[in-house]
Amino acid sequence: MTGLFDVIGKADRAYGALRGRPGRDTTFDVRLASLDGQPVRHGERVTVNVDLAADEVHDVDLVVVPGLDDDLEPSLALNEGWAPWLARWHRAGAVVASSCSGAFLVAEAGLLDGRSATTHWLYGEALQRRHPAVRVTTERLLIDHGDVITSGGATTFLDLALYLVERFAGRERANAAARILLIDGARTSQLPYVSLGGVLHEHDDEAVRRAQHLIDRDLGGDLRVDALARAVGLSSRTLARRFVDSVGQTPQAYIQARRVDTARRLLETSDTPVDNIRRRVGYADATAFRRAFRHHAGLSPTDYRRRFGWPSGAVTGQNA
Repeated sequence: MTGLFDVIGKADRAYGALRGRPGRDTTFDVRLASLDGQPVRHGERVTVNVDLAADEVHDVDLVVVPGLDDDLEPSLALNEGWAPWLARWHRAGAVVASSCSGAFLVAEAGLLDGRSATTHWLYGEALQRRHPAVRVTTERLLIDHGDVITSGGATTFLDLALYLVERFAGRERANAAARILLIDGARTSQLPYVSLGGVLHEHDDEAVRRAQHLIDRDLGGDLRVDALARAVGLSSRTLARRFVDSVGQTPQAYIQARRVDTARRLLETSDTPVDNIRRRVGYADATAFRRAFRHHAGLSPTDYRRRFGWPSGAVTGQNA
């Protein structure tokens, strides 16, 4: 919350600062609001003073919803009172923008039904389950429908702040903000940051979970769906249907995603040549590997290693 608030203000003032007029030439009059106008306490250490209560917000052009607490359900319960206000301000003509899991409140207000939206990739499935009318697209860093904007997770609030400056005050001011605040304004996707990890194993279908373990254990092998189905005692059609129901994707799509995810970890943490990694995760054809990798990660394998690879000394524990 405070980071988003601070960056929007600093990004806006950067334009004047580059011209020797710090604190002037600003576009935004940024205010913090709480539901009741009282300070907001977060955890045991942080108390945030606000400028006004929700019922004092009038004639507003832009409402920005910050991300919620990591413990999502209790945080939603504490903040559900914002949904009617967001709907009211939107009806009055305000643009509503959200950062990270703030998209849940925008969805609660009914502003995302029938629309695409993004949030932190970790919360994508939860948002889709809670609001099935929303087309959740977590590979997108930012989605602007004109009157409603959603953005991705964690530090993408920096991208949102920069985008808001560009949209409401022009590219020249946004470029000034990027220079002053050292923000990489070229990011367009969350894909390089997404890790499947154990997320796709969080379901109750034991047969599908066994198939997933078989896949994860032998990514470099000949993973045919019919063989997997026989191994878990199902027909190929039944396995495919239950995979989609439990995991949200077909077995073939899961295999490809896990192969790419494993390749990414190897590119990040080892000096193993790309071709060796390709073969290790089950791709005989280099072109097919590059195509699949770019589809899932948003970068080529070489570019991904260049951007996210760890120095070999850090991986092995050797001195630099």
